[in-house]
Amino acid sequence: MSAALRGLEGKCVLITGGGKGQGASHARAFAAAGCNVAVLDIDHDITNIYPLSTREMIAETVKEIESCGRQGVGVTADLRDEAQVKAAVDEVLERLGRIDIVVNNAGIAALDTIHDMRSDVLHAVIDSNLKGAMFVAKYTVAPMIGRYLNGEESGKIINIASAVVGSGHAMLSHYVASKHGIVGLTSAWAMELSEFNINVNAICPGTIEPAPGRGSGMVQGLSGAMDMPPLEAYETFSSQGNMPGSKWRCTMQDITDMVLFLASDNARVITGAIIPVDGGQMAK
Repeated sequence: MSAALRGLEGKCVLITGGGKGQGASHARAFAAAGCNVAVLDIDHDITNIYPLSTREMIAETVKEIESCGRQGVGVTADLRDEAQVKAAVDEVLERLGRIDIVVNNAGIAALDTIHDMRSDVLHAVIDSNLKGAMFVAKYTVAPMIGRYLNGEESGKIINIASAVVGSGHAMLSHYVASKHGIVGLTSAWAMELSEFNINVNAICPGTIEPAPGRGSGMVQGLSGAMDMPPLEAYETFSSQGNMPGSKWRCTMQDITDMVLFLASDNARVITGAIIPVDGGQMAK
């Protein structure tokens, strides 16, 4: 039997944070696998957070999806705003007809000590990373359940957590808390939605290699606060967290490979799993 990924052809996928970075990498891979893909992203910056996506970046991802001969949809929403999320999901459902796979990828981070934590940044991180994922699930799960009740395939949810849930990290407590929350949601949703044949899993990436422009942006953004070049910040985080040795460094492709596996029929009976893709960080 072939080890190729099965069951992706023709599926409709919604990816949050799809304008650049990990999300855009996932979008390109799903399109290459034969999926129609909607990318949902913010189109403006958040105060005291590094630069985020733009409408131009979202449009570029859509073009890349369409270059694979698949339907691409770009929608904008600030995940902190439930009404915007609902409107974006409604538009995707109208244009694609259904959503088979949700990838809750969008996330932001910042560096703050506990005693000097900026209140606006605390709210932005928790509201974007945790509540945003909850809003997306709220408006995508009901149609999945409806398809199951009609005797059709239901759906899959893939949450992007972080390897920080398995280790301590100074100055990232708001980010760490939000990602622990994602792990908790994954377990709860997997149990609640199992009767409707909906798989829910989480991936815990390690520090991902940064790149300018539409590349992976979190380390790129945090490096300024660390007063060091992005690749130096990447190596600093990786060497502190990962297993020793140059092999144990994470790229966007490593995460994309796991996302597509969990979305495929190869992972048919995997649910409630919290899967590290982290160069060994959570094992230390």
